[in-house]
Amino acid sequence: MSHPIPSPASTSEPRPLAAWRALALDLPRHHPELVAGRDGVFAEALAGLPAIGDADLRGLSDAELRLAGLDVLMVEAVVRRHGLPRSESTLDASASVVAERLGLQPIISYPLYIRENPVDLAEMRRFTAYEAEFRFIRMHAAIEDLFDQTIASLEAIIDSDAPRMALREHFAGLSAGLRSANRIMSGFRSPVRMPHADFFDGFRPYYDALRDRDSGELILDGPSGLQSYTYRIVAMQLGYRDPVLDGWTERIGRYHPPDLRDRLDRVLRARNAGRNLDARVCEPILGGQARLPHLHPDYGRHLPSILRIAEGRGYLRPEVRGLIEGFGLRLGEWPARMSSNDEVPEIEVPAGIGSAEMADLSLLAELEAALVAMHLEHVATAAVQIGAEHGTGGTSGVEFLLVATFRRAFPALWQSGIGARIAAEA
Repeated sequence: MSHPIPSPASTSEPRPLAAWRALALDLPRHHPELVAGRDGVFAEALAGLPAIGDADLRGLSDAELRLAGLDVLMVEAVVRRHGLPRSESTLDASASVVAERLGLQPIISYPLYIRENPVDLAEMRRFTAYEAEFRFIRMHAAIEDLFDQTIASLEAIIDSDAPRMALREHFAGLSAGLRSANRIMSGFRSPVRMPHADFFDGFRPYYDALRDRDSGELILDGPSGLQSYTYRIVAMQLGYRDPVLDGWTERIGRYHPPDLRDRLDRVLRARNAGRNLDARVCEPILGGQARLPHLHPDYGRHLPSILRIAEGRGYLRPEVRGLIEGFGLRLGEWPARMSSNDEVPEIEVPAGIGSAEMADLSLLAELEAALVAMHLEHVATAAVQIGAEHGTGGTSGVEFLLVATFRRAFPALWQSGIGARIAAEA
């Protein structure tokens, strides 16, 4: 199934960037021929591209510079995917120049492909003419926009002089945004919206990771939702803090421009200083439980309660559990390849918790359930679309994604048994 591709707009711009832009916009036309092994027309167009130098990038706004990077690195992805000659190093030199100016690695990334990609059909950069790719970009962009709104709401709560009151004020918007993001995620499983072949054999190979040809060793990660800085910020604002999350947050930094790396670092430092929902709302009610880990194999036992809330309040599609188990994956089972930590203690419920405190803890439990549901929607979608295939972001794929179900933003809420009580009453 293909989407009509408008002809690239003619331009009198003398700069080499115009030539790269024209080829990037024309990639969907070349895709069928390249897949069929007929690369002559594309190779000719590639050979005619002028090298991009520093002078060609001067005077560009940040948005223009990032769009230029998108153009060049998408062409690089096509050349790499089809094993074509690299045009006497013109491609490598140009990719290096734009990547250095952007402060990125010289490989197409999720931030460029999704966030910097124009949503207008005539200007959207795509590898194929498939409607599925058009939807893929638009759907991910919509999720990113919802995360932007979530970040703004969480900031308002965390920075408020009365965070519990602010949580109540912003909860409806938070809930609606996360529910919408999860439903959009589930749309990727539709064989009509996202035909498996169009995704798996069509455009996904263009943003695979860069690996050493001989050893298969990973050199650079390919585009992946793991590179979403908005999700990282949401996770840290809620209170997630564990070595796995933080390690991946640091790892994805090099696939973001310096300003976004700085933003991630500021949020991380603020989280460590107590600027997060766990410290601002949960701990004042349940007492400081800073020693509780935020990722632990024992937390698998919380899942039945979390899933009850997630399904009952519309964050998780009812078919998700069956889909995941149908692929041989077991919810609540800690991956065998990962080490297991010492047991974590149960937490006694402090005296004096009244109905108002329980109401606020119920809101936190629902936010936790919404985030776990998002991960499970992602797992189910990945299982349907890629099965046991490796992840483009340098992970093992679906199994890796399940690790997130053992992560808790509010561990004291669940270790105290209050989360299970809230779920039972849901």
